[in-house]
Amino acid sequence: MRAAAISLLLLLAAAAAAAATLDEYVAALTSIHDALRGGRLEDGRSVARPLLGARIETPNGSFQSDGALLTAIIEAKGADIRVLERLEATLSALRRASPAATAGRGDHALLNAIAREQKSARPVEGGQALPDDKLTGNAMVRFAEAIGRAAKWIAEKLEKFFEWLASFWPDAPEKEKRGDIRGPVIAIAVAIVILIGAVAYAALRRSRRARQAPLQSAAPAMSSHDADPLSRGANEWERYAAQLAAAGRTREAIRAWYHAVLVTLYSASILQFRKGRTNWEYVAMLAPSLPWRGHFIDLTRRFEVEWYGLHEGTEEALEECREMARRIMDAVRRVSRGAA
Repeated sequence: MRAAAISLLLLLAAAAAAAATLDEYVAALTSIHDALRGGRLEDGRSVARPLLGARIETPNGSFQSDGALLTAIIEAKGADIRVLERLEATLSALRRASPAATAGRGDHALLNAIAREQKSARPVEGGQALPDDKLTGNAMVRFAEAIGRAAKWIAEKLEKFFEWLASFWPDAPEKEKRGDIRGPVIAIAVAIVILIGAVAYAALRRSRRARQAPLQSAAPAMSSHDADPLSRGANEWERYAAQLAAAGRTREAIRAWYHAVLVTLYSASILQFRKGRTNWEYVAMLAPSLPWRGHFIDLTRRFEVEWYGLHEGTEEALEECREMARRIMDAVRRVSRGAA
């Protein structure tokens, strides 16, 4: 197997100087896949290195090899299931475009099994309610009971305080002292309870207003639809990218700009959306005569490096992707307006 890998490496080194066919590219990725599955990481790296920057020829035009995927293979420290998943998904897409490479292959069952393993179980709706007790019961009942206990405690302390003051009046009988004290004590306790009630009522009103008008966060919430280019229009993706950039979510902003370009190409009927189609398949579908095709290749390469890479996106990468995306969309829109 090692000798076969070395022979394939020499073949690719020669092909990289000119251009490799789609079948040769699929054969090389298949060899890398078999090496990684067999634990021969160094053999996989040896095949992957000459493919970096290689031009792949197809009947519909040419495209460059998947630099992000190859870099992940070369830099992998060991068996990485995420790299294998991306490699298998890429092979599946390329084999559909290359009939010669699909003969005798049966990876669909493996891909489906991996997809099922990666799906997270949906939470069961409903659940058991906690029983009401002194801590989890009705809030207003608990609040009223707490006010009553506080008022009773305050009245007892005030009564003792006034009894202590009355002890300095030795001429008054004991019963008369108590009668004189009880009236002011009750009045003060009632006033304190009223004050506490007013403060509590104001706090409850403020809390209700806060619930009715929740604060809006400047950062947009993550959505399960963000991975679907068709979940928004091109202009909506542009606005969403600006919000993500302002919130510091650079990688997501780069993806939003890439989706804005895809939606623009769908709308102009330059590309046709199909679920499961890879970005490099879209590149292969573009006619070589399109003047902005090179920008789309550069944008695709930069997007995949930033999105699938192991590092956080940078402001420089975001600015570069934004400029390329705007250049492509402006060119497509000018042609569409001229045709109209």
